Amino acid sequence: MKYFKITCSNGYCGCDEEWYEVAEDTATAEDYDLEDYLQGYCFLEPDKRFVDPDDYETEEEYEEAYEEYQEYISVDIEEITREEYENERI
Repeated sequence: MKYFKITCSNGYCGCDEEWYEVAEDTATAEDYDLEDYLQGYCFLEPDKRFVDPDDYETEEEYEEAYEEYQEYISVDIEEITREEYENERI
């Protein structure tokens, strides 16, 4: 078995969220449905701290900023040791 830490981030300090998974191998971990992680990520949809509709003159400008925000969201899968996995799960 291999152990993995999955981190979702929007690039802003304090907005990372982590999950821990066990898989048979790296390919299996990378095959996890990233959409599931993203749907569970609290910062997937930007609020006014990140993209404030009042800052844009048109709906098009706001939509562009919204899409740009989402382009910076990332999912990182890192293999960790069993000990790291067990320590984080406590």
